[in-house]
Parts: sequence; structure tokens; C-alpha cells
Amino acid sequence: MIPEVPAADSYECVYVTRGWGIHDERWARALLELGLRPFVISLDRDVHDLLELREAVQRSADRDHPVLAGPLDTVAPALTDLGVPVVGLSWGYDLTEAASRGEDLTWLTALSGLVVDSTWNQSVALSAGVSADSITYLPWGVDLDVFAFHGPWIDAFLLGVPPHAPLVVTLRAHEPLYRVEDVVRGFAAVPRRVDVHEDFPDPYLIIGNEGSLTERLRELVTELGIGERVRFIGRVPESDLVPLLGRAACYVSAAEVDGTSVTLLQAMACGTPAVVSESPGNLDWIEQGQTGYTFPIGDVTALTRVLIDVTAHYPIAVVERARGQVQERADWHANLPRLRQALQRSGTRLGPEG
Repeated sequence: MIPEVPAADSYECVYVTRGWGIHDERWARALLELGLRPFVISLDRDVHDLLELREAVQRSADRDHPVLAGPLDTVAPALTDLGVPVVGLSWGYDLTEAASRGEDLTWLTALSGLVVDSTWNQSVALSAGVSADSITYLPWGVDLDVFAFHGPWIDAFLLGVPPHAPLVVTLRAHEPLYRVEDVVRGFAAVPRRVDVHEDFPDPYLIIGNEGSLTERLRELVTELGIGERVRFIGRVPESDLVPLLGRAACYVSAAEVDGTSVTLLQAMACGTPAVVSESPGNLDWIEQGQTGYTFPIGDVTALTRVLIDVTAHYPIAVVERARGQVQERADWHANLPRLRQALQRSGTRLGPEG
């Protein structure tokens, strides 16, 4: 069933998405912050198929109601021939994966504009023939007022770890793409301290999030004999991230592909040393030994070497440079006007900013 379109003067743009989750909420808040009330159409929630999606968009969009549509591997390709301005919204690794599969991406040239969150995705779009002046680079950003440098710490008691234990924190979803198993294996190979006592305890691994591999990860922790030094804490509300990241000796992501990871940026903003795989999205932000630490994708031995170093010594100069980069490039509120500019460049007429 096609959703009923509200009165034309009750919204300023049409936001089209595949489902509805935390990233959709973030984009919806962004549009509202810009004074652009969105009329939302979700493929999974509001219509039965792409045909109904197209009809719903055509009913609700015109020159005064631009369309912002993503991800680029689902809803956006179905909307390029409707005769209304459609700005594509890249989600993380959608372009990266499509390019790796050798897909024909020339359809991107039919969009009225394109918003990407990483320079790697930007290069993929340029290779597909999209003009540079129609691409808007808008990385997932950080609210720097919330994610403060050296902010409050979580009480170690709440995590069930010794007060002075170095914490290795990973927060990616437990799915094959994010290679959380590599983090577990890398941590397991970190030697135990020979002089363990109350002031110098062993490192602990804090595993946030959930997914299809959660039970396998729990089994692996048991198999490797590290259960006493690992804590599974489930999904972490964004409001709890600052004290958790602030307390961490390092934040780790072993993902094999990524756009710009917002959690990585949040860790950098908090003064948490970042240890990440060498995916293009991560290398956008982390320069080895300068703004964080990197290891080849899937190289558990290299990851272990980095963990040994970073849990033993807090790299103050590195985290200060990382915070500076986030301030310069990833201030969410400072970058957000680029979204309005992307919609305006598509040829639409938008009212004044809210």
C-alpha cells in the first residue's frame, strides 16, 4: 500500500531509505537541524516493492521537494528516471562493495547529486563518470560538544574489571564483514603480564554490539582460554560511549571494508588510541603512528603487535593529532550545511535555513 502523501507545505524534502535504523534517525535529525522537514518513505516499512516506492516518490516529489535517497545499492538506482531531482546518499561501503564486484556504476551519472562519506567512495564515483562538482563530501561526523577530549570515565566496577586494567574495546557488529573474531584472536595472543598485581593488571577485552556471530565469538573466547579477561556488553547506547571510550586503552576495528566509521571518529575525538585495519575508509583518517595505528586486513599477528604496544604506553601525541583531525575535518555541525548545499545544487528551491 502506497503511503498517503501529506499536504505539500508540511515538508521540504523527501527522504527515501531501505529500512529504518540509527543511521536513518541521524539523517532525519540532520535534515530537521537544517530546517528541512522530511517526508520519509521506507522500502521495508511503507511499501511492498520498488514499483510502489517509485510511485510514492513520484507523488511526493517535485522541484520544491527534492529527494535524498540511499543506500546506493538498494533504493537510489530505482529513482533516477522519475523526472525529479534525486540526490544519492552513499551509505558506508555500498559503493566500495559494488566496485569490488565489478558492477556497472555509470547509472550514478543520472543522479542530480551525490553525497559520499569517504574520499574512497568519492574516487569510485569519479571513476564511474560522476562529475566532481556534483559530488558532496560529507563524512559521518562527531558532535564535539558531546564527545569531549579526555571526558568522564566509566567505573571499572560496572564492567567487572580491575580498576587499573587497560581496556581493549571493539564495538562493531558481530557479522563476517567486521572480522570481530580477528580482534578476539589478536587479543588472545597478547602475553599475560609477568608482574600482575592490583596496580598493573592484565588487559581486558570489552566486546560491544551483537550479531549473527555472537555465540561463535563466545565459544571462541572459551576455546582460547581468555574468558576471565573478556566482557560481552551488548549494544552500547550512544549516550554511554563517551565514558566507555574515555576509559579504553584503545579502540579496535578489524573490518574488511568500511566508509567513514562514526565510532572510529568518536574514539579519536575522545582521545582514545585507534587501532584499525587498512581498509580505504579507515586510512582516510588513520595514518600509522601519527593519528593512530593500522594493521593489514586479516593479519592477526600484526594486530597483536600493535595491541602489545598500545596497551603498555598511552600515546599522548598521537591522540592529540587524532583529535585535531576530527576537529578540522569531522565536526558534524560544521559540516552539515554541505547537505543543504547538495540539495540546492540539484536545482531545487529550498527555503531559508531553520
